[in-house]
Amino acid sequence: MAFFTWQSKFDFDIKSIDTDHKKLVSLIDDLYSAMSQGKAKTIIRGVVKELIDYTRVHFRREEFYMKSTGYSDYENHKKAHDTFVDQVRLYQQKLDQGKDNISIDVLTFLREWLSEHILNTDKKYIPHLKNYGIK
Repeated sequence: MAFFTWQSKFDFDIKSIDTDHKKLVSLIDDLYSAMSQGKAKTIIRGVVKELIDYTRVHFRREEFYMKSTGYSDYENHKKAHDTFVDQVRLYQQKLDQGKDNISIDVLTFLREWLSEHILNTDKKYIPHLKNYGIK
């Protein structure tokens, strides 16, 4: 059973953003699957690294869209992104220090943050981007 699955309520009909969000959901679910099989310690570092790398790509894309179209709440949205990256980096530092037992914390944080961010924060800019023809 999946821990975090893509649902239609997350879909904004902007292909690049939906694809990015699906990838992030998939990474969280990969971590859950590993935990369920007792393999989290062997993959958590890689998942966290991939998550950091992929969120950079995704956040740059969103921020480019918002900034280039003059989205009025750009600064607040960017702050939310920066806060997320800071939190994930803290998890990465713990991993680098040999603290592998943070899998549950990471998993819960990621699912809750991403769900809330997509459904509340990201949803606000979608009409704006669509008005500028971003699909």
